[in-house]
Amino acid sequence: MAERATSRFRHRGVSDPLEARAISAEVVGRVLRSGAYSNVLAQKATANLAPRDRARVKGLVFGVLRRLETIDKAIQTGAQRRLDSLESSILDRLRVSGFEILYGDLPAAVAVSAGVDLVRAGNPRAAGLANAILRRVSSLDRPSSTGLILPTWLVMGLEKEWGTEQTEDFARASAVEPERIVRVRDGGADGFAGISGAVAAEPGPIPDGSVVQDAASIGVGNVVEAGAGMRVLDIAAAPGGKTLHLIDQAGTDGVVIAMDRHRRRVSDAARRVPDARWVVADGTMPPFPGGSFDRVLLDAPCSGLGTLRRRPEIRLRVTESDVKELADVQRRMLEKALELLAPGGRLVYSVCTVTPEETVGVAGAFDLQPADLPGMAWGNGRLLAPHLTSTDGMFVAVHQR
Repeated sequence: MAERATSRFRHRGVSDPLEARAISAEVVGRVLRSGAYSNVLAQKATANLAPRDRARVKGLVFGVLRRLETIDKAIQTGAQRRLDSLESSILDRLRVSGFEILYGDLPAAVAVSAGVDLVRAGNPRAAGLANAILRRVSSLDRPSSTGLILPTWLVMGLEKEWGTEQTEDFARASAVEPERIVRVRDGGADGFAGISGAVAAEPGPIPDGSVVQDAASIGVGNVVEAGAGMRVLDIAAAPGGKTLHLIDQAGTDGVVIAMDRHRRRVSDAARRVPDARWVVADGTMPPFPGGSFDRVLLDAPCSGLGTLRRRPEIRLRVTESDVKELADVQRRMLEKALELLAPGGRLVYSVCTVTPEETVGVAGAFDLQPADLPGMAWGNGRLLAPHLTSTDGMFVAVHQR
């Protein structure tokens, strides 16, 4: 029954732990093999669940993805063969069970038994294999490390800039579940992490007059300082969270133009934020005359490695060559964005990543200054990060003409 209920997440509720584990295994498998983002897919998979079941599924999904390398190593030890020799659906269920054995609160024997039941529900013939593997996993020492395992190239780059201690702090903080933050749309006193309008919210309905948004992203919107009546451009704007913030700042007398190169993303964002004027265009070739805008926000496409708390799988996907290509695009976008700024105008450059290439490496070629935000001054920008501000990693720099 658990197997049928989890197909394409067409369940209406979860009443037993076995079904929750099966849903979690399906989400993990789709994230690892289809390129889906864990936070988006987990939200979809748990949309109809009671709060307790939703928390259980998300806890298992993100627990597995944050500890994947260690769990896989333990399963391979237990299986005594390569992981790619195991059927993918069985491996996904072994991963969920491995997480519970190595990191969970259940007694080892109970966790092993639950894991065997989970595998049996998907493939009865694999129950014996699962029993043998999970018993061997349960005999291993429980891991002591609490940080994400980061790609070697990223660790080397961060250690060169930050040192070993701060890099390890970042890895540990990136493995911690983020708090749920909302932006109070009419502003307010300094809130979470000292960022105006950012408030930690309890699970449940979103408070009236608020939208869910990480505090670092709220900080980016704050430093744009769009005023009433201003003409504002948001480059690479989809899905529109920061665009809405700019609309709240500029008011009904202002004009906010939101631009993105992806037509489908623009269509989706326009439904969410209809008060912006949406344009499909490439940020390296913006279709506007120079000096057109009082405020420009370039929240540039990036590797996203500052969002590992909510998308831990990104570290498994992004390569060093990807980062170099992105940094080149970011430089070209920033050069064009600066040309669009009117005299006396203000531009904000931000990226939700921590790689030196996309942050100080891009900003250092331009006349930018650190944004007035919490965190750490880094080159001519400001860094917010999970180990510094309990937010996503975000580099923010400002140009004032």
